[in-house]
Amino acid sequence: MALPGGLPAMIRQKPCCRIVLVLSLLTSPIPGCAASRDGPTDNTPDWFYPVWAAQAMYNQAIRVRDTDSALGRYSLKTKEIGLKDLARMHGHLCDGLVIAFVEIKAVFERLFPEGVVDRTDLRAVSKNGPCWVDAVSWMTGARINFQTLRIDNSVGDGFIIQKISTGETYQVSLKPGVFPAKQADLEARIRAARAEGKPVTATEIAELERQADRLSQKMLTTPPSILLDVRPLPNYRFVPMDLLGTRGDIVNKNMPR
Repeated sequence: MALPGGLPAMIRQKPCCRIVLVLSLLTSPIPGCAASRDGPTDNTPDWFYPVWAAQAMYNQAIRVRDTDSALGRYSLKTKEIGLKDLARMHGHLCDGLVIAFVEIKAVFERLFPEGVVDRTDLRAVSKNGPCWVDAVSWMTGARINFQTLRIDNSVGDGFIIQKISTGETYQVSLKPGVFPAKQADLEARIRAARAEGKPVTATEIAELERQADRLSQKMLTTPPSILLDVRPLPNYRFVPMDLLGTRGDIVNKNMPR
């Protein structure tokens, strides 16, 4: 039976029931209010970030953990990094940036299955391309000057990413046929013309941008398992660069004759 004041008789009479009720009220979500996220990103459309990208099924932000300051400890909270953040930092949204975003995310799902990427514990190998280097540096925290990012064109349109603490390593790349041959040919023609100092037409640039946007939409609306090859690299040894080494012609200078 309910008593005046709205509380059932049992709750009014037993202190333990009142405690349970209070705890329940404190931990229950408030109707109409979504659970807050630490450090949420902005995924709203903008002039440089089209609606089709913002609403794409497989365009989901990553969640990262960093340190508090220049000499700080692990942050107690996490933050999100999304594709729009990459576009803002890189300068534009393009197919290279989208491919890199999707590829790196696929590796993160294996290295950090709990869903939080530790950007203090990663190193990577990338080809020397603006989209690729910007994306992998931003998403992993890897940097050339700290010997955690290697530039190596042999990896092609993909990456090698290693978790430093465990040595667990994966290589990711596009499956054959994902990158359209027609687009690759047009890109090659435009690059060759510009390398020779020849002009290209507005029509050619617009057509390449149209094809690139179509590929970006495909990358963001297709299950990554259909698009990507992700394979483990057991016992992978990360070498930051080949420009530095030790002299091989002096190792035997003191050996007996």
